[in-house]
Amino acid sequence: MTYLSHTVRSLRDDPIPDEEVRLVLTVEDAPTVEDDADEIESAVESLDGEVVRELAFDRLLVEVAQTDIDAICSLDGISSVETDAVLGPT
Repeated sequence: MTYLSHTVRSLRDDPIPDEEVRLVLTVEDAPTVEDDADEIESAVESLDGEVVRELAFDRLLVEVAQTDIDAICSLDGISSVETDAVLGPT
């Protein structure tokens, strides 16, 4: 089961059309983490999203349309989806 932060759940239920959001995706801790990350990156790009950068601890920072949050949350290989607020000031 994928953990979704409160903000992600709210945005998924009521997305703002034509608005983007940055999300932190945690890739499941599995023997195929690198393969899962590649598949996730491909899925994000197929939604016209962008993988902004890879983060520590098997996480990806991505930017997608708010209307695509549901599709992101449904991807296999993700253990959590949070907004980029979890990163703190950058």
